[in-house]
Amino acid sequence: MGFAFWRAAAAAAFLVLAWGPIVPQQALAQFSDNKIKIGVLDDFSGQYCVDDCMNPVRAVKLAIEDFGGKIGDASLEVIYADHQNKPDVGASIANKWYDTEQVDVIVDVVNSAVAFAVQEIARNKGKAVLYSEAGSADLTGPACAPYSAQWTYDTYQLGKSIGEAVPQLGKTWFIVGADYAFGKGLAAAVQANVEKAGGKVVGTVFHPFGAQDLSSFILQAQNSKAEVIALANAGGDMFNSIKAAHEFGLVDQGVKIVPLSLDLPLISNAGGLENVQGMMVTLPWFPGISPAAAAFAQRMDGAKGNEQYMWAGLYSAVHHYLEAAKATGTDDPKAIFAWMQKTPINDEFTTNGVLRPDGRMVHDVYLVQVKKPTESKGPGDLAKLVSTIPGDKAFRPLDEGGCPLVAKKG
Repeated sequence: MGFAFWRAAAAAAFLVLAWGPIVPQQALAQFSDNKIKIGVLDDFSGQYCVDDCMNPVRAVKLAIEDFGGKIGDASLEVIYADHQNKPDVGASIANKWYDTEQVDVIVDVVNSAVAFAVQEIARNKGKAVLYSEAGSADLTGPACAPYSAQWTYDTYQLGKSIGEAVPQLGKTWFIVGADYAFGKGLAAAVQANVEKAGGKVVGTVFHPFGAQDLSSFILQAQNSKAEVIALANAGGDMFNSIKAAHEFGLVDQGVKIVPLSLDLPLISNAGGLENVQGMMVTLPWFPGISPAAAAFAQRMDGAKGNEQYMWAGLYSAVHHYLEAAKATGTDDPKAIFAWMQKTPINDEFTTNGVLRPDGRMVHDVYLVQVKKPTESKGPGDLAKLVSTIPGDKAFRPLDEGGCPLVAKKG
């Protein structure tokens, strides 16, 4: 081994010291346990279960499919569990997933009461959570957390968007709401925005969660003589409210029923177009907005799913999260959320969506009117677009939510 060999060895050593070992870029990725694990925490047995309850899991799997099931050498895995609409059960699952099952991000979390419990755990542990179905606007307000995102809708947006429809609907309103965080937050948002638009809320009543017979509450609304009855509830509560209103003949009497959480694929659960025709609904997404949206609806249909806006939003949230993991080469939520916030969202769900520091993803919202049975050409033709509400007008301004993270950043 002559001088030439030692000179080459010295040069190589210098390069290692100066630049570090030369390794493939993917080897630099830092994925703990060499996988990204996504936990779908939802209602898989109660009234928020749609069809066979597996639509949220299908939406997540479609996002994973787009990445071929892997990011580099790291596998992408989805698990799911039923929180039974109980905050203590949801909290127990979240703690177990984060602490012992190496779940990187919890997603969806239908039921705002459960979401608040999960949010507190995620904040304390520095973990990630993505909401599509949990709707309380307080999740991006006083209860905001550094690595959480509320993607699809919220109670502020529902109320603000419906305020845009006051001229088409009527001046006097009565609100029938569910007696928990989501229903109360939504009712408050509706009242504020109806009054801001020149209308008047003449009464509000809250019913127990999961009540089978809502006739007495709808009767109170009918006796108010309001022109519009807003349903600040969801799932079985909303379907039962619509059916009770139909049984009382309110639509035939000219009363406008506004089911604030209704999505088009759920019209059949509420008795079909005969019961829902003419109602005005604000939607964060529906298949008619773009070819990409229509293509996603077909993918969900092909996966034996339901093209409800919740699942489109969940798909978008998970897809953007995985794009961030791929771009940053890590499952560290700090790096992932920094990337997610600086990168516009352009996908099957929205165009130029923006994830803010408070966790709110801002995107356009659509006011649609449900068609009459005689207007519909089939199951995929249920509504017509009335107007597009820009995201900055549909969602709460960043500085008005009371998120401590925003206050700290000034």
